[in-house]
Amino acid sequence: MGRLLAVLATAIAIGFGLFTLFGLVTDHPVLAGPTQFFLQLVSITIAVTIIIGIFNLLTVHGGRVRRRGPGWGYSLILVISTLLIILLTILERAGVLNSSPALTTILLEQVQVAIESSLAGLLLFALVYGAYRTLRKRVSGWGLLFIVVLLVMLAGALPLANLAPVAALRDWLMTVPVSAGARGILLGIALATVVTGIRVLIGQDRSYRE
Repeated sequence: MGRLLAVLATAIAIGFGLFTLFGLVTDHPVLAGPTQFFLQLVSITIAVTIIIGIFNLLTVHGGRVRRRGPGWGYSLILVISTLLIILLTILERAGVLNSSPALTTILLEQVQVAIESSLAGLLLFALVYGAYRTLRKRVSGWGLLFIVVLLVMLAGALPLANLAPVAALRDWLMTVPVSAGARGILLGIALATVVTGIRVLIGQDRSYRE
């Protein structure tokens, strides 16, 4: 019985996947309506998943606060912040709060963006520590190249007129090698997504068999 259900789930996944794929590729009028309907179902499913994730987050951290477990203070801050943002969003959508810009936007820009910028600033120390560990273990050509590039990137970011050639070299590194590497990573992600989708369509994904 379990194997039959697994085969049935695989067949359903393949059928709906191929139907949606053909609808998106061919743009046939007959397939356009059902394809958009399936895509809307996916959007609704993602929204429900996010709601379940928020509920799970509040449940887990709320239980930690009740038990006074390790780090319960941080959990309390997280729960209060989450409930506050949800309440503010509901009040804004209901028209009770009509500030311009929206209060949630202010919190996003002034709190979350500031925290993310601070965490990004820690990248400097992580790079320096990584360079130190690299040279401490073994001095190699790649390690020296990493140190040189790191120093060029850090020195080029300094607002000093004497370092204009270094800043130009830094801009070139950001434009050519870094940009090429980022595009290579994006291509790899795209290929991995295509391969994963093909595995799902042909029933090779283990989640549809177990």
